[in-house]
Formats: sequence, C-alpha cells, structure tokens
Amino acid sequence: MKKTTWSRRSALASAGAASAVLVSAEAVQSAKASMLPDSISDWTPEDRVYALAKQQGRIDDGKAIWRTRGVIYGFKAPDSPIPLVRFKGCEQQWVKKVSDAEFVKYNSLLTYYSDFESDEIIDGFTNPMTGQDVTFKPNWSRVPEGQSISARGVTLNIIDKAFPDFYAKSSIRDVEMNLIGDTVSFHAKMRWPEPLVRKPYNQDNTFFAKLSDLQDPDQSWIPAHGAGQILMPSMASIGMNDPDLGQVIWHVEFYKIKSWDDLPADYLEKALAEHGEDFDVNPKGDTVPSKLAQNLARLGYVKD
Repeated sequence: MKKTTWSRRSALASAGAASAVLVSAEAVQSAKASMLPDSISDWTPEDRVYALAKQQGRIDDGKAIWRTRGVIYGFKAPDSPIPLVRFKGCEQQWVKKVSDAEFVKYNSLLTYYSDFESDEIIDGFTNPMTGQDVTFKPNWSRVPEGQSISARGVTLNIIDKAFPDFYAKSSIRDVEMNLIGDTVSFHAKMRWPEPLVRKPYNQDNTFFAKLSDLQDPDQSWIPAHGAGQILMPSMASIGMNDPDLGQVIWHVEFYKIKSWDDLPADYLEKALAEHGEDFDVNPKGDTVPSKLAQNLARLGYVKD
C-alpha cells in the first residue's frame, strides 16, 4: 500500500490555506454584520430606512404582528386626567420589500375596549366624566392603499395621493434615532395635512430594538417594542363627543410578537368569532377603501 507522507512545508502550507479560509470567512461575516455601522451618526439615509423597516416590521416579504394595549384618559384643564377605559388590540402588517431602502406595508388593525379595573373586554360603559351610556364599536381598520418606508420616512400612500405636496420636505431623518447602551430608540411624531387636523392634537411614538439585532444579517424579523401618546379634542365612540366637556389622551404600548399565541385569549377568541374570514387576510386585495380613503373622498380630496 502506498503511504502518503506530509512534509513540514506541506503542513505549513495547509495550515496557511486553512487559516486563509477562516480569515476570509470571518471577513465576509464581518462585512455582512457591519451593514449598519456601530455609530448611528455614520448611518446613511439608506441605513436608516433599512433599520426602521426592520424595527417596524421585517426586511423581507412576509407578515409582522404587533400586540397593542393601553389606557384612554379623559381630562379638562385644570383638572387632572382620569382613566376611562382600557383597550387591547392587534395590528397585522403584510410587508413587501421593494429594495433595501424601500418597503411597503399593508396594515390591518382590530381593537377592543376593556374594563379599566379587570381588563375584561366589554361592549359598553357609562362614561364617568360625561355620564353618557355608550355602546362600543370595535376599531376595525384595514389599509389596502398601503404605507411606505423610504427616504421620505413613513408615509401613507393615500395621503400622498390626496395631498401631493405634503411629504415634499419629509425625510427619514425626521425619525429620531439614538443609541442608549445597546438599544436603538426610534422616535417620531405623527403628522397630518392641516385640513385634517382637529385641535388640540398630538401623537408621539417611540420604539426600541437591539442594535445587534438590527445589524444581524441573518435576522429578517427582530423583536421590538414601544409606547406612545395621542391627544385628541374629542372621541364620540367613548362618550367624549363635546370638547367643552373634556379632551382625550391615549397611552398606548406596542409589542412585536411572533404569533397569535402571544395575544390575550379573550381578544383572539372574539376577533376570530367576529372577523374570522378576513382577520388573517392581507388587505391589499380589499375592494373597499380604507376609512381614511373614504373620508378623503367624502371631503373631495380624492376622486373615485
């Protein structure tokens, strides 16, 4: 039998080749991992779009699910706000990747109100501020027109159609991105065209995701969470339909979840019982426009 022998030179050459392969693999992995620089100040606009899309939903074609919960307060200055009712909901987002710097989402949101003390879903209540008996109607909102994340930041396609100049000066840099420890915060204010604003109004949301998750090229979906507040002059659906009697403040929390298993059991049961046929259907194919599109058409900003 022929024996194969290895000289010291061959061994060194083999070791060198193996080392080169390892170094090459590490270099490739490092290059992939450094798609987003460690310092946010070094992020390009394209980097910021990519990071926001990954935090908000995902960076490939597919679905992201957000669980929402919070409290709605009523107040009239100078009195302090008092809690009126809780809410729990779910927003499902179907994401379409156009490029690494442009994504489109089609959102479907369903929210139910719940008792402030027990958090059990309720069909109505007596508003403690106004004394009005209210029958609740769930907030079922589907947006077949889509929402874009691009160099202009987060934009609603139906608003872009109705008010072509509204986003002319908008930028992804309008979303404040900061690094605190190992976590990136994304803060943004929701803006509307002036003709649509009922004052007083304000909405701010802040979301959080790990920098390492944002940088990881092998993760198209990453964990994220956030919180925000909405100030509204009135809200007829909970018996706050007279601004002279008080305004409304929402405190809302957001949690990106992996599946329906992370939704409250009472919420999921009611959602599937009432909207089982379309709860898990992408609204892109809806024949009925979104509520916003319908209102814009009614006001004459969008032509059928």
